[in-house]
Amino acid sequence: MANFNIKKGFDVKVTGKPKSVIEDYANQQFFAVYPAEFDGLKPRLKVKAGDFVKHGDVLFENKKNEKMVFRSPCCGTVKAVNLGERRFPVEILIERDFKHDESVTFDTYTVDSVSRLSREQVADHLLNAGLWPLIKQRPFNKIADPDTAPKAIFINAAGSAPFQADFGLILKGNENAFQTGINALAQLTEGNVHLCKTAGSDIPEFKNTESHTFKGKHPSGNTSVHINRISPILPHDTVYTLCAQDVILIGKLLLKGELPQHKVIALGGPAIKEAFRQHYNVQLGASLEPLFKKVMEEGEVRLIAGNVLWGDAVAADSFVRFYGSEYFALEEDRSRHFMGWTTPGLFQYSCHRVNLSSMFAGSHEWKLGTSMHGSKRAMVVTGWMDRYQPLNVMTDYLIRACLAHDTDEMVQLGILETDPEDFALASFVDPHKTDVCGIIKRGLEEIEEEGL
Repeated sequence: MANFNIKKGFDVKVTGKPKSVIEDYANQQFFAVYPAEFDGLKPRLKVKAGDFVKHGDVLFENKKNEKMVFRSPCCGTVKAVNLGERRFPVEILIERDFKHDESVTFDTYTVDSVSRLSREQVADHLLNAGLWPLIKQRPFNKIADPDTAPKAIFINAAGSAPFQADFGLILKGNENAFQTGINALAQLTEGNVHLCKTAGSDIPEFKNTESHTFKGKHPSGNTSVHINRISPILPHDTVYTLCAQDVILIGKLLLKGELPQHKVIALGGPAIKEAFRQHYNVQLGASLEPLFKKVMEEGEVRLIAGNVLWGDAVAADSFVRFYGSEYFALEEDRSRHFMGWTTPGLFQYSCHRVNLSSMFAGSHEWKLGTSMHGSKRAMVVTGWMDRYQPLNVMTDYLIRACLAHDTDEMVQLGILETDPEDFALASFVDPHKTDVCGIIKRGLEEIEEEGL
């Protein structure tokens, strides 16, 4: 066990923290699956509108690897297959049949018997059950290649971004499933399974893992930071990564022989009514529209599947997604301020010591909105972004290499050790309003296309 104290970083002080309480969310009639969630996927549909599907029936498969299938989160009728550009299926809508609750079943195992499976058996089982895409692969943070054995596996239970789901709370009562999932993952690698936790958390020790604790400001909980400190990625290395709650889902599949139907999400942010800021036990793929309409404040609100620093804007009629366990809401701030940046800034939040508010910014929580407080401007190398970057990366020069499409320099500057999420804080602190995450993402895509 190793303990790490990450000294570089910054915690965004924002109101709306969810309480450590889990409330059951009522069963829903409509469900949806979003094929666009899966980066690099080329789906081949196996259903059409009007088809009846059981819980666990195949909805589509990956053209690149037909063993990789994606299954229905409920039993019911396919109401629509909505297509996007180039006829790409962006949403598969299913109406649940409450009179029938048929499920596809799979082989079952015990906590101990899972450890006797071979790597191929575990991989084939997860591929066939549709849970393999929970496992991501670095570099590039794409769905893991089942034919490539990783040198290590990292389980992230140490999220440090604002209002991430409390895994210590989620774990209670699911310890057996979590251990089963760990035992299965241990069969996928000849290296170690690393469980990364927040310092001071009440997450116990588990067999077949190496536990590590991380202390410090955000992004101390990012997987890239964990990999960098424990087992850095060298040329031609591969590592697998998972969120801790996803390990529970894998364990439940193995123990019960059915696809898990529920997971826990955290709902927070300044635009969520205070009484509803908490965790919810929701059905995978279920409609969240009734919940969002009840809990969001009046007015124009931006809803994010993720957190205030990193995530995707979603509509209020959204469904529970395959990835992620957090939803964050904040006000669409379109207000204009008299004299702008020339004011003392007593009520304006900033990570830089340019406002009077910086005198109490460390303890005060702010009701943030979507305003960037300025427009994009020419980028100047100031070193501000590296001041909060715990990875051994020169952010300003890496951005320049990405904009110049210089893939060789990108690799030399360490881009393969990173993920766009690692630069969300850089975008937040950057006075030039640069979309650093988007630039890094395009750089990684160019490297992957070139086959480096």
